[in-house]
Amino acid sequence: MGYCFLFILCPRFLKSTLKDESYLILAGLSGITIYNLFLNLAMDYSKVSNVSVIIATAPLFTALLAAFLKIEKLSFIFFVAFILCMSGIVLLSYEDEGFSFNPLGDSFALLSALGWAAYSLLILKIMHKRGNLILITRRIIFYGILGMLPSFLFLDFAPNLILLLDPKIAFNLIFLALFASGLCFLLWNHATLLIGAIKTNVYVYLTPLITIIVSFFVLGEKLSILALFGAFLTLLGVILAESKFSKPISLII
Repeated sequence: MGYCFLFILCPRFLKSTLKDESYLILAGLSGITIYNLFLNLAMDYSKVSNVSVIIATAPLFTALLAAFLKIEKLSFIFFVAFILCMSGIVLLSYEDEGFSFNPLGDSFALLSALGWAAYSLLILKIMHKRGNLILITRRIIFYGILGMLPSFLFLDFAPNLILLLDPKIAFNLIFLALFASGLCFLLWNHATLLIGAIKTNVYVYLTPLITIIVSFFVLGEKLSILALFGAFLTLLGVILAESKFSKPISLII
């Protein structure tokens, strides 16, 4: 549905070289297939609190990989901001159900975070070509869908189309398809081009913060002092990472 939505926005096809196509394939496999597949598998084996914290390490992996490949430089402030954000996210996530180590589930979550880190750098490489943003994003989603197909061979797959007659389920699916699987990827890819992979990924830290705010207003869930303090630390870390004090330094890795 997300692919079709982007096709409606721009009903043309992307022309690219074999080298460019290889980057698009890798981006689709890392950012769509690996990230989403292992994230959902992790939720089956590990706790939500564990997965949310591990996924939040994606900006760190992105930064380290960018420095290793000499794509972007790191700053000392980045690591300070990372500690603040992770401390806040741990407090926010622990509020749900605590932590317990699950080797398989937590490993899946780690692979998901690594997949997103790789995608963040690949999209930076791709977007510097200055091609059509919608066409590029749609092609990446296409390869992500292809990469997901083999999982049907070893995972339970029994779609119940009758459930789509339920307006609530249909609306939620449409929202995920048009917004999370379409518009969000467009915005993320464009943001990466504007401010770089490291600074864009810093905003991943805001995910649990936005979640608890929405749950407070929409679901009527209560906010504890622990959660509020965690939200403060996370927000402080993001502000610090995006501030003028976050100047890059050269690292030899």
